Amino acid sequence: PDGIRRQTQRIVQQHHTGVTMKRGIITMTDGGRVTMPQQEVWMTCDEIADMFGLLYATVACAIRSIYKKGELHETDTEKLVSLPNRRGWSVEVYNVDMILYLTYKMPSRNARIFRQYMMNKVYERNPYEHICIIVDDVDFRR
Repeated sequence: PDGIRRQTQRIVQQHHTGVTMKRGIITMTDGGRVTMPQQEVWMTCDEIADMFGLLYATVACAIRSIYKKGELHETDTEKLVSLPNRRGWSVEVYNVDMILYLTYKMPSRNARIFRQYMMNKVYERNPYEHICIIVDDVDFRR
């Protein structure tokens, strides 16, 4: 209903080294309406590809390229979680930093819509509220 590909606020419980991990999944309707979950965002490559309307291989290749070039680091943007129904099986999930970064790399209408949604969220703040952006470990001389 309402063109939503997946349930709008799905919480998937994953088991990783005995700890249950609740992860939020961003959803987008066919009309471009974005729903952000209340939980911390961690999505599989399949889920990201589905949201952007792209093939899994396109997204997976872009992620590998980002890591290979050192643009983002696995330790900051990726987790390995066990699948609850498959003992001994696990899947890589990516946080919102990787997802937003991918929007600049993906040739997709949905990627552009999500990027615009996130930028609009940045500018929806109270005009009297101060924003502090901290840039760490970046060498601007390159």
